[in-house]
Amino acid sequence: MDRELFKDRMRGTASILLRRATAILIAIFTVIVSASMPVSVDAVDDVEAAQRPPLSVPIFISSRDDLCYDNGQVAAIRRLAVQEQRRINRNGGVAGRRLQLTFLDDQRDEKKAAANMGLALSDPQTLAMIGMSNSTRAKAAFDASGKDIKKTGIPFVSDISVAALIADYPNVFTTRPSEDEERMPVIAEFVKQMKIERPAFVGLDGQLASSNFGDALTKLFGTGVMAADHRLHMVGDDLLDPGELASTIADLKSKNIDMVFLSVGGSRTADVLKKFKAEGLTPPAFVTGRLTSLGLEGDAAYPNDIFQLAWDGFPDVYNDRLRKLVSDSPDPSAWIFQGAKNNAAPGWKSGKCKARDEDVPLSVVDEDNMRALSAGTQYADMVGLIAEAARGKDATTSLPDLRSLIVQRLQSAYGLGRGTFQGRFDNWSFQQASRAAARTPMILMLPRGLGHAQLAPLQFVHLRNNSMQRIDTLYADIDLIRAEHINDNEKTFLADFYLSMNDRGGASIEQIEFSNAYLEPGSNDRQITVRPIHDGGKSEAFPDHMKIYRVSGKFLFEPQLLDYPFDTQRFSIDIQPKNSNAPFIVQPPPDNLRDRLVNVDGWLPKDQYVGYDEDFVRTVDAQTLQPSVVPFYKANFVWLMKRQTTDYFLRVVVPLGFILMIAYLSIFISTHHFEAIVTIQVTALLSAVALYLALPKLDANVETLSDRMFLFSYLMLSIIIAITIARVNKWIEPVGWLRKSLSFLHIAGVPLATAALAFYVYELSLR
Repeated sequence: MDRELFKDRMRGTASILLRRATAILIAIFTVIVSASMPVSVDAVDDVEAAQRPPLSVPIFISSRDDLCYDNGQVAAIRRLAVQEQRRINRNGGVAGRRLQLTFLDDQRDEKKAAANMGLALSDPQTLAMIGMSNSTRAKAAFDASGKDIKKTGIPFVSDISVAALIADYPNVFTTRPSEDEERMPVIAEFVKQMKIERPAFVGLDGQLASSNFGDALTKLFGTGVMAADHRLHMVGDDLLDPGELASTIADLKSKNIDMVFLSVGGSRTADVLKKFKAEGLTPPAFVTGRLTSLGLEGDAAYPNDIFQLAWDGFPDVYNDRLRKLVSDSPDPSAWIFQGAKNNAAPGWKSGKCKARDEDVPLSVVDEDNMRALSAGTQYADMVGLIAEAARGKDATTSLPDLRSLIVQRLQSAYGLGRGTFQGRFDNWSFQQASRAAARTPMILMLPRGLGHAQLAPLQFVHLRNNSMQRIDTLYADIDLIRAEHINDNEKTFLADFYLSMNDRGGASIEQIEFSNAYLEPGSNDRQITVRPIHDGGKSEAFPDHMKIYRVSGKFLFEPQLLDYPFDTQRFSIDIQPKNSNAPFIVQPPPDNLRDRLVNVDGWLPKDQYVGYDEDFVRTVDAQTLQPSVVPFYKANFVWLMKRQTTDYFLRVVVPLGFILMIAYLSIFISTHHFEAIVTIQVTALLSAVALYLALPKLDANVETLSDRMFLFSYLMLSIIIAITIARVNKWIEPVGWLRKSLSFLHIAGVPLATAALAFYVYELSLR
């Protein structure tokens, strides 16, 4: 009894000593940490920052209920902007505070647009504002809240097409180019190069964008050059006054114009051109809106060239960053935003709306969906731009200081020729004077008799000194014949292809650089061999003005090996100007005219496209510290190919399946032969390891699907061995329920888990 009492006292004493020692260590640690920190303000600030409300960024959107099927733009804006918000918050937010997006829908109503602006300005946590694309609704919002916009100094990255609306607001920017700084200089150079002497304008009276375009043309050419200027009125909601239109056509015919600038709304442009044609007035036309939506084909074709300015959505080429985004996605269908039926559209009652053919699936690369993606990515880039402009500031920075910093950096760090914000989807910079986006538009053309839009032969790019440099359109195509020796570790492949181009602008292969050609480490030369096939002259066999080359070389690619061996890889031939004095932009033929036959051993061609991207050369003068950015275009001829897996199945999947099956069958051997059971199972595990080591090694920075399959196999084999041992354990074997549970896992659990993995691999192989 005394011995037990002595033990209890000793345990109590030890417990007391342990608690005291712990308290002393905690006190010493606290003193050391406190002494090592000069001040405790940072810790207090971190706590306060975590408790501060998030910074708000209102985004102005305009949903539509008049379309038969949703165009998907609002849905794309919401999803992609929120994705960018989450990325920013995962990386620490803005100045140590979380970012919160608020979507304000004006539903295409001026009063709601003004009310939404007032609501955004009244929020004391508003960091910046984004959106609002319609000029008329934007004017209503500025008329109602202009004083507060200027007073608060909140950065407002709008999408307003009329730069004059934001001229008096130093904190307002627009992602649209300025007419005076971008559109008008391009039109002026275009008219000069085309030798247009008697231009005319036909627009809408009272429509802000149209009237502003007409005023800008008059200012550009002068009243002495403009042969005519007509501003038409509307009859009802969507019709032009027929009497005014008839008198306008008669006046234009009498003045013998050589080009008409037409800005009457995209939905009315085709009708006006048809009326021109019917009355025998067919000068070249320069229109606003989209050429692809005119529908002037067959008998309705306009008998002259039609031109249009475009900042994105070039014919037969894709934004390469968007296509990469979709191609790298495990589920490309998740990027389809358009196509939802809008039951509220009045066209369903009137019969104007027609049901979509459900047997024709929607495609992520449909024109409307790509336009929705473009709108969504633009807004997402603006969210990223706001966060990037505030980079470097901590939670102690006041909100007014953050706003001022963003405005200042948008004008300086991302000013034209000084710097570019390289978003996930596009590059952005702004004119310092107008605060409009510095983006030179491309000139699209619907040639007479062709019926298919394309880039016009001559284009222009805006240089830093406000001069315009001409760049030619290179009408070219690459027909891939064969690709071989694809090496995932070296990230190279050999390609053999025909390069054809129209030589009317003096084009030749000497002005082209294959920017992703492999550089030989020893000589630092690109491994390219070029053999001319046709020099572009007269020929009975080849078309005139077509230069054709046979090109062979070694090219780089960027393998994405997460789903190896059931992966689809992107192989491309990238071309760009070799000399900055001879820039060009590539126009390929339509997709349906391009040759899709290609021989690639071990791969299945799935798709091909031509992408474009705007790159830039960034320099800083080490003496003056002046940054400089020089942009240029590059084109990517891309083939998406899926790896053939027959060899992998025969060499890996089937043997691995047999190994698992043999190990599984061993559990049905009597436990009296325990040594034989374990020997079989361990041998199976070692065989799986040996099979993995015998495979060609991939220099991948990720865990491939093949790696995950083997890891799962090791896990299953180890579980089989562990359960086998546990079932004969002397402590577990007498416990009936535990022994039965282990048997169930052995007999049912292991094959079910293996079947689940096999189904997953099978589904992935069919994707």
